[in-house]
Parts: sequence; structure tokens; C-alpha cells
Amino acid sequence: MILLESELESDFGIKAVEKEQLPKGQWYQWLCNIRVKHQREQCILIEENLKNATEIDGLTHDYFDSLLAGKKAKSKEQFKNLYQLMKKPPVPSSVHIDIALAIDVTGSMAPYAQSTVSTIENLLSGPSSLISKLTTNFPEIDFQLRLGCLCFRDIDDGSGKFTELVISGGSHFTSHVSTVLNFVKRACAASSGGFDLAEDIIGAIHRSANWQNGEDWTSDIKFMMLFSDASAHGLLPAPLVNGDNYPTRHPEGLTTNDAVTSLVARDADLFFCSFNPSATKRTEDELSKYFKKHPDNVAEHSVVRIPMVPKESAISSTSSTPSGHGRHIIFVLDESGSMRCSWSGVVVAYNQYIAKRRQSQSESDLVSVVQFDYGSRITVQHASLSSAPSDLPYSGGGTSFHLAAKTACELARGTPSTHVPAIVFMSDGAANDAAAAAHEFALLNSNIYRSSRNHLELHVIGFGGGSCQAQLQQIASASQAGKVHSSANTADLASVFVDIASTQNVSLLLESEIAKRITEAVSDKLSLEYFGS
Repeated sequence: MILLESELESDFGIKAVEKEQLPKGQWYQWLCNIRVKHQREQCILIEENLKNATEIDGLTHDYFDSLLAGKKAKSKEQFKNLYQLMKKPPVPSSVHIDIALAIDVTGSMAPYAQSTVSTIENLLSGPSSLISKLTTNFPEIDFQLRLGCLCFRDIDDGSGKFTELVISGGSHFTSHVSTVLNFVKRACAASSGGFDLAEDIIGAIHRSANWQNGEDWTSDIKFMMLFSDASAHGLLPAPLVNGDNYPTRHPEGLTTNDAVTSLVARDADLFFCSFNPSATKRTEDELSKYFKKHPDNVAEHSVVRIPMVPKESAISSTSSTPSGHGRHIIFVLDESGSMRCSWSGVVVAYNQYIAKRRQSQSESDLVSVVQFDYGSRITVQHASLSSAPSDLPYSGGGTSFHLAAKTACELARGTPSTHVPAIVFMSDGAANDAAAAAHEFALLNSNIYRSSRNHLELHVIGFGGGSCQAQLQQIASASQAGKVHSSANTADLASVFVDIASTQNVSLLLESEIAKRITEAVSDKLSLEYFGS
């Protein structure tokens, strides 16, 4: 046996200095032991390779037999098994991951801004982070994460349509988590724009998937995470006035297939994080369909759906109907004699509510108003936000809750199927029929729950110091989603109305749990697709 010292290290992984620790008389036996160990390792490797080759050969024969026999479905499944067996790589020592964040920052996403930021923070740092999860599952691998971010508005938002993070040199990806988080926080804090319900989902996916810098999309594993509460243009759950300014064609000619083609070309999966799953379902379905039938998607990339709100939660203040449409807000306003001096402030609060809803791209909402004293009257019925009157006439009289509740419930039952009723009941006094009013709302809530599995959104507001909190609480308790508010004056009342118009119960979203869910989904996807476990 003749070996150079350099060959000991290059061929056998043995450093030459090891022989200096042995007497010269033992060198030969030491070299023989090295050779025998190396031969055994090579034999094991050859046997493993032979076993894999035999398995692949058998699957290949089975695949072509099915193909020649015209068994299309069977041959497709066999090809899938063959492909997955052949593509499975050995576990590497390091893995690089690119994740592009595509975040909807139109006006309707303003209530979700903090939730979006918190979710991304928990995804990228802390014990539930993606890297922590992957390191726990694969401790022998060094994971390197790079992030890109595109924040988008709608087609008609002009130069503000896209805002993207660009690093020095023109790259869109960075390993500096703080840089990305600061960018996301600034963009989400300025949520605005969007002129209809649908958003430029397709344009956002296509743009970020086509970043062309030499440092873009270069990692081993690639994902896009899209955060939105809206459908893509052309994919509203159902036609709706002011719902979609581009229902048939994207101005740039982009299609769902173009977006999917861009992702497939990048070898990337899409995680669709939806703040309104009913509104985005059709968009998610279309994207999934094009992934499945794309001829180049041999790696079977797909859409992973992540609902960002509990599916069985009560209908929140600005949530859409199960069909993804709007709300029918019914104001039940006390116009008894004690409200005379405050009525103008009530009207101002009512108008501020409408202005806030319009700012949040909720033009599809309907408004009705019931005014009551001893009796009740309907002063606005099923008006759109744009046509709702700005002035409400005042009458004056005593106070009775039951007739007002009964009238409001009749309006609610007449709500179009495209909308969901929500009631705002306001009074500055007390009445002897609060129990009867609560009973009317309880019957309505029962009907709504049976048909939608959601509870009636019921806000009960005590105005000034003369309202009876016990009676108001009794009325609010008619629905599990009922809530009592207090307002000392008209300024407070306006604040309550605006809060009702904008609040999305984001405290119920449990951002850390959502981030954990996303992390687990990504980790599972990596485990299955890349490591074959």
C-alpha cells in the first residue's frame, strides 16, 4: 500500500498527523484498519444505492406498463411516487429559505394592521418562530432565512399601488429581520386607498414573484405569504354594486394563471393568510385550481390556506356576510324629550359612523334608522352609505323600548341575503318594558344563529347619566355578541359610534397562536417536500 499523506485526508478523511501519535511499527496495521473500515462503508453505500435503484427500476416499469395500458389515473399516481422518490435529496448541513411577504394595506385592512404586524413578529422571532420550530425538528441543520416584502393597494391607487422593500444593490431579500419589521410597521400604519371591495391580489403576486435582481429568489426553499381580507378582481363571491371596478379584465392583462405561473417558475408555494375567509374563498379556490392543472408544476406546489379569524366567532363590527358582502346597520335612537338638547350631537355621531364605514371601503353597507319615544318610527330604510340622509328629524316624547325593538327586528328580518344585520340601540333613560325589548332581540338572535351559526351583533349604548345600566345590560344579553357601551356626552357618543364602525375584535385573533399555526404549516410543508419526512 502506497499512499501520500495528502491522500489520507482527501480519500479517507484521516489527518496525517494522527500517524505521528503511533509507533512506526503500528503504521501498517493502522492503515489496514482504515482501509477495511472504508471498504465496509463503501459496501453499505453500494447496497443502499442498489436497493434504491432496484425500487426506482420497478416503479419505472410499473409506470410504463400503466401508461401503455391506457390507465391514466394509475400512471399519474405512479409517476408522482417515482418523482418523489427520485427527487428526495440527502439531508443537507444548511438550508436557505426565502419568504416574500405580500401585504394588503388598503383601507379595509386598517383594523387588522396591528394584528398583521404582531403575527409577522411572532412568526419571525420568539419561541414560536419559524426558525425555532425548524431547528427543533432538524437540530443538525443550519437554517438561514431571508425575507422580502411588498405592500400593495388597488389598481386605481396610482403610484401608491405598490410599496416594496429594496436593499442596497437592488435586492428585495434580506436576512435582517428588524429591517423587514420596521418596513411592515410603517406600511401597515398607513393603510388607505382601495376604491372597491376587490383588490389587486393577482398583480401583487405577479410583481413580487417576478423580482429580477440576481440576489432575488435564490434560496433552496421559497414561499410567498399573502395577507388580505379581499377577493381578487373578477373573483368576488357574487356581483355587488361598487364591488369590483375590474370584474372581467385586469388593466395589465394579468390573469390568475399568470400569477400561478410566476410562482411555479420560482418553485414557490403560496400561503394565503385571510382576514375574511368567506370573501377570499373563491380567490383561493381559483389559485388552487391553476396550481393543480399547471403543466410545469411537477413539484406540486400549492396554496396553503391560513384563516386569520376564528371561523365560528360572532360577526364582528366590520365583518362581511358569509357570502363576503356587507352589513345592514340598524340604528335605534332615543328621541324622547330628554334628548332635545343633545339630538344634534346624535346626528353628528351618526354621520361620523357613516364616514368611517366609507373610509373602510364598506360602500356596500346598508343603513336603517328607527327613532323612538313612546312609539317608534322608521326614518331611514335600507339606504346605501352614499344615499343615507345626513339629517334626522327630531320628535320628542316619552320612552318605550319594546316597540322600538320590535320595529328594529322587523327591519333586520328584511335584510337582503347579501348582508348581515347589526343593531345599535341608544337611550338616555329607562322604560318599564325593557324585558319585552330584550325578548324581541333574543328571538331575532335565535333566528340568525340557526341560519348562520353566528350571533346577532348588538350594541347597546347608555347616553348621559340618566340611563338604566341594568336595563341596557338586560337588552344586550339577548345575544352572546351583545355589548354595553357608555357615553357621557355627544362627543363620547361619536367616539363609540366610530369604534363600532372600525373595531374588528382583533384581540380575539390571538396573534401568537396564528403565527404558531403559520409556522407549523410552513414547517410541515418543508418537512414533507424537502426532507421527505
